[in-house]
Amino acid sequence: MARTTVYKVKLYNIATDEVVISRRMATYEGAAKMGGWPVEGTGHVIDLADLEPGEEWTPRDFDPTKT
Repeated sequence: MARTTVYKVKLYNIATDEVVISRRMATYEGAAKMGGWPVEGTGHVIDLADLEPGEEWTPRDFDPTKT
C-alpha cells in the first residue's frame, strides 16, 4: 500500500485574528491548499487510504497512532 507523511497544520483564523491548529492533518501540499502551513516535527506516515478521498488531508480529529 502507498504511504505518505501528514503533519499538524497551523491556520490563520480571520474571525479571531489568531493562529490555530487544524483538526485535520495534511501533507505539505494539503496544508498549502488549506491556506496553512505544516508544523515541523509532527509528521506521521500513514496509508494513502487514510486521506479524505481526492484530497491531501485526513478526516477531522484523525489519530495517526491508531493506524
